Amino acid sequence: MRHSRAMPYHADPPVRLHREASRAESLRLLRDADLGRIVFISRAVPAIRLVSHIVRDDHIVIGTGYDPEIASVLRRPGLTQVIYQADLIAPDTRLGWSITATGRAGLIEDEGELDRFRPLLRGWTGQDLDLFVQIRPELVTGVVVGARS
Repeated sequence: MRHSRAMPYHADPPVRLHREASRAESLRLLRDADLGRIVFISRAVPAIRLVSHIVRDDHIVIGTGYDPEIASVLRRPGLTQVIYQADLIAPDTRLGWSITATGRAGLIEDEGELDRFRPLLRGWTGQDLDLFVQIRPELVTGVVVGARS
């Protein structure tokens, strides 16, 4: 007598839908997340930091613990070119979105503005936030990956 083994059932993976997000949708999606990565040039090489963020008036405001590299780069006269990237992707399905914003950034040093932003941002490691940066996005691109049911 032969024993038959039941073949495991593998559902077909969902059909993935990939589309570009508009600037407005990209900024709206950024509002749904609170962590992202700021990329800047320090000592002639790219530096990347994971930071907390909020979106206010189409600007990205980030908060981080004291970081001498960020402070040094952003204290230079004028605004500094940076890239900001955030995503929200479900690990099991790999569906979600990824947004990249390129723009000019500067430290927020006005006490009134700092008082306004301090309660709105939390450090991802639990540390106090010492540096607050405003990014004025010039180019915002996004990709959304969903599934068709």
